[in-house]
Amino acid sequence: MMAGDMTWETVFVFLLIGATFGFMVREKLTPDLVSMLALGVLLVAGILTPAEAFKVFSNDAVIAVACMFILSAALEQTGAIESVGRRLNRWVGPSDWSVLLVLLPIVAFLSAFINNTPVVVVFMPIMMSLAASRNLKPSRLLIPLSFVSILGGTCTLIGTSTNILVSSTAAQLGQPPLTMFELSQIGVPLAVVGLLYLLTVGRRLLPNRETLASLLSTTDSRQYLTEVVVVAQSPLIGKRLSDTPLKNLPNARVLEVIRGGETVAAPLSGLVLERGDRLRLTSVLSSVMEINALEGLEILPKATLGLEFVGAQKAVVVECVIGPRSDLIGHSIRETEFRRRYGAIVLAVHRQGTNLQEAFADVQLEYGDTLLIEGTEGSLRRLRESGDFLFLMDVPHTLPRRSKQGWALMVVGLVVALAALNVSSIATLAFLGAVAVVLLGCLDLEKAYDAVEWNVIFLIFGMLALGLALEKTKGTEIIANGILRGLGIWGPTVVLSAIVFLASLLTSFLSNNAVAVLLTPIAIQMGSALHLDPRPFLIAVIIGSSACFATPIGYQTNTLVYGAGGYLFRDFLKIGLPLNVVVWLLTTFLIPVFWPFNRL
Repeated sequence: MMAGDMTWETVFVFLLIGATFGFMVREKLTPDLVSMLALGVLLVAGILTPAEAFKVFSNDAVIAVACMFILSAALEQTGAIESVGRRLNRWVGPSDWSVLLVLLPIVAFLSAFINNTPVVVVFMPIMMSLAASRNLKPSRLLIPLSFVSILGGTCTLIGTSTNILVSSTAAQLGQPPLTMFELSQIGVPLAVVGLLYLLTVGRRLLPNRETLASLLSTTDSRQYLTEVVVVAQSPLIGKRLSDTPLKNLPNARVLEVIRGGETVAAPLSGLVLERGDRLRLTSVLSSVMEINALEGLEILPKATLGLEFVGAQKAVVVECVIGPRSDLIGHSIRETEFRRRYGAIVLAVHRQGTNLQEAFADVQLEYGDTLLIEGTEGSLRRLRESGDFLFLMDVPHTLPRRSKQGWALMVVGLVVALAALNVSSIATLAFLGAVAVVLLGCLDLEKAYDAVEWNVIFLIFGMLALGLALEKTKGTEIIANGILRGLGIWGPTVVLSAIVFLASLLTSFLSNNAVAVLLTPIAIQMGSALHLDPRPFLIAVIIGSSACFATPIGYQTNTLVYGAGGYLFRDFLKIGLPLNVVVWLLTTFLIPVFWPFNRL
């Protein structure tokens, strides 16, 4: 079909795609809403019948993407990713180079099997904590974190939703789907080259920027003093302290054990716990929350009350700072009868720059002390109204289900292994895996629903409908023929290079999933027009759609680190544009090596 043969439907679809992309770039409406509006317009205009339009909602690729979100959440919820990150602290040296050298390969590996976004979400506070403890700027670490997670996602079929979408769309158009490790042939070399770039040239381009987070004490860096007691029938009785869950809590340290009113003189590591032992320790907020939930231990105020003070009411935990005019200044928690006064319990105390060593309930409170307080919504309302406190944050803290960590790892491992052996489709395996992690208690059903990024899912639905309309109206044929008329005389390598460039350019401003869905049928059409196997051109779409380094808005992980690192837009351009060029050139060279231009 030539340009002169275009029907009004074809012109309409082209204009609608242009308007859709225009609204996405302007960001007046969210991309998922724009995508759904486009689907509605196709229905109203009669371009797609209801049966054709709503068929996209049963697309197996979208099912696979949604289920992979749930599997990633299971690993996050059980603390599997966090455990890896926290154990790295002892291996990391004092410089930003040593931090990047240790963490980036691990991030790349994890991103090959887990959705990029949760990997970055988990590793971002770890990176910032490492930066704070080594007097480094987070801006020296966060862009490399995002870029490496993107490159790691190109190494396997499940590394990112883009790969799954291209594979499924290609299969619907008569092409064989991608195998689990087919992309590793190009993804691994790209990840290695990208890693070397970020450790050398890219590192020299990274800025030193202050962030708000680096100027304030972050939640997880505050060391709290708390006390717990070993209660009757505790499963910890008779166990050595070093064999209890307390040993594995991040950034928690037992200061002393008090037995019968006297401090135990024996080495703590070999101490065998007894009923009534009081343990005084320091820890970060997340560890205080885990201690609060440990079976057989009670935070001291709760233990002395002898009852569950919140009853059936929902308990809320907040961080409060003692205000300048608070009546509590100069008095201890015991003296103020805190629970009777406010109807809440102090779980822990933090004082900036001071190691609190005295008895927990006898700490003399000062202006600026931070208290971790648990109470009902009513009692916390009373706290706010008292004027004694400045509230830092309510803590909707979810405890890691560490006991389920093995199950989560096993399920994800099985999904990967069975997909690699082509036992079943990735959609089927991911669905069964998602059901399994819920049944095994790795995360609640509600958390599973929350884990799915529904805005991404509905964006994909709309873009699938646009892609279907483009194909139905022969728009893909027109675009493919237009590109081939301009570049076809230079050979398939130049055409392939143009696809990578176009996908990378569009992904800098638009969703990578949207770009991949629209370019996949065009790439297949180009292969057919050249009488070549479309496989190399499909791989070009996948890599180009993921190669988003030059802007912070095209890829979600870039957007995540944009504000956290205090970056400017030009920082991404300065560091990411050279990497974009490297990936473009390397992809152009490597794809024909691994996927030759075989004639049909």
